[in-house]
Formats: sequence, C-alpha cells, structure tokens
Amino acid sequence: MKRVRNEPLYKHTTFRIGGPAELFLIPESEEELLESIRICKEKGMEYRILGRGSNLLVNDKGIKGAVTKNTEACTHLEKDGHFVRVGSSVSLQKFVRFCVENSLEGMEYLYSVPATVGGAIYMNAGRGRKHNLSISDALISVRVFDGDKVMELKKEECGFDYRYSIFHEHKDWIILGAKFELEDQPKEIGEQKIKERMKFVKDSQNRRYPNAGSIFKKKPGFALRIVNGCRIGGAQIKGNWISNIDGASFKDVLWLIRLSRLFSYLSLTKPELEIEIWYR
Repeated sequence: MKRVRNEPLYKHTTFRIGGPAELFLIPESEEELLESIRICKEKGMEYRILGRGSNLLVNDKGIKGAVTKNTEACTHLEKDGHFVRVGSSVSLQKFVRFCVENSLEGMEYLYSVPATVGGAIYMNAGRGRKHNLSISDALISVRVFDGDKVMELKKEECGFDYRYSIFHEHKDWIILGAKFELEDQPKEIGEQKIKERMKFVKDSQNRRYPNAGSIFKKKPGFALRIVNGCRIGGAQIKGNWISNIDGASFKDVLWLIRLSRLFSYLSLTKPELEIEIWYR
C-alpha cells in the first residue's frame, strides 16, 4: 500500500483545488483497502474515500485524518453472459469500453464522466433529469464493506434517487464492486453512441478549465441567469458549472455557490448541491 503524509489533494481532484491530506493511502488490492479502513477504525481516525475526484470541492486548508484513494484496489472486470461484474476502482471509460467490446449495451452516455464505477454508483451518475437515465438502471447488486463485514446489497436496498444513494447516509461504507445486467447490442452501435456522446460534450460543455461538472442537482434558473459569467477570484460560473479559470481557491468557489443560493432563495427556490464539499 502506498502511504504519503500531507499529500496535496488538488492533484487528485478535477477542480484542481484542495489542501493536504494528513494521511493519504492508495491500496493496491481489495484486501489492502479493507485493512486500511479497519486500521483507521481501530485508531479512531477519520477516513474518507476518494475516487477520481470529479465531483468534489476540497478545502485549501486540507483534510484531517486519512484519505483513501480507491483507484487501484478493486479492478476486476468480467462478463458472464448478460451479466458484468466490475470493481469500484475501474474507470467508467474502461467499463463502458468493456461492455461495448463484448457487444453489450454499455450506458455509453456515462463515457464522458471522469469517475470510477464506485463513485458513479455513490452519486447515481446519469444523464440528467429530462433523460431519466442513471447507472442504477441496469444495476443488480452492490458489494459493500461496512467497516466490519462485506455484504451484498440488492439494487432495491440502495435507495437510489436522482444523484442520490443510501451511501450518502453511510459515508463510512465502502463500495467494492457491482453486478450489472445488460442487453445485447452490436459493437458498432456502441461505438457510435460513444462518438455521439463525446461530440455532444465537446459542443455543449466548457471543459477548457478544471471543473467539477454540474454544481446543483437542478439548475436554479432565475438565479443562474443573474450570476451567469460572475467571477470571484480565479473561479467563474457559467450555467450550472463553475470553472477554475486562474488558480481558484476553495473560498472563491464557495462564494459563487453561496451567491447562487442567495438569489435562488430570493426567488423562493432552494437548490440542492450535486457536488460534495469537504470542509475539513
């Protein structure tokens, strides 16, 4: 297992914002991942799980306790007929490609999301409210470590909703892997869907600067029209995205979020955050 003291977390988030983790761990097997959590619990040390950091804003002052980066521990990926078992460390791009290569419908709309399968399940990642598509649609079950034992939860036990799962209420639970059931699909159709998705992203999303994707679960329309283009420090908001255009700080982004919320409250709406914020 790789262990680093005071590792800067800006290196591990797509926002490129975040101070040092007191202890930064990168387990290289599922056994090491489970052991790292057991040790933290025994020592009474706070711990957090990090994937590819694509939906996360981290305090510049850093994070107390341990941060475990789960990108190398659970990497299995196997097919059995229409069923695919995949580890939580596997990137969505690799997962989707595997499904397409094996002539299965692979939720190609997720190909543009820079996340792990575990992170996508945690957030119930998908394509937006109007499309009503999410990773949980084809999910059968999720393997989870609750700090004491490994268990398998059926989809119905995971409490999935829009950008929500039971794992939001149990942040000490660790997603180890999942089982999906997918429909047959010719490989060439899957490849075409990936191309169409990436073209859509290129044409509609501003990925020139570091960002964390959508900030709110539902766009607070009136408020975002007022603050659209507003810049605080090195952060700028456009639509439902905040970009790190020039060395933005944690506070820069936080103030833009607060500003958007203020105008939303004035218009009698209460926007719910989609991104996770690690304050300390």
